[in-house]
Amino acid sequence: MDQFCQSDCCNTCPGRLVCRCLQVTEEALLAALNRFELKTLKEVRQYTGAGDGCTACHKRLARILQTAYASSSSEPICSVK
Repeated sequence: MDQFCQSDCCNTCPGRLVCRCLQVTEEALLAALNRFELKTLKEVRQYTGAGDGCTACHKRLARILQTAYASSSSEPICSVK
């Protein structure tokens, strides 16, 4: 249970921690992903500090990165009139 949450099932809490060692929240991580266009775990560690402690969050950080960029398509958007 995270420090901001009052229940064990807290998938929508803005204060949900992704890196407990450095107290980086999912909200802060997603903001950094958008602002700095971070694409790798190394970049996440440099800009947010997340993952620089015990490294237990590395798999979760990798999933968040994958999910964040899975929705963006690399194919150009074209329209024909």
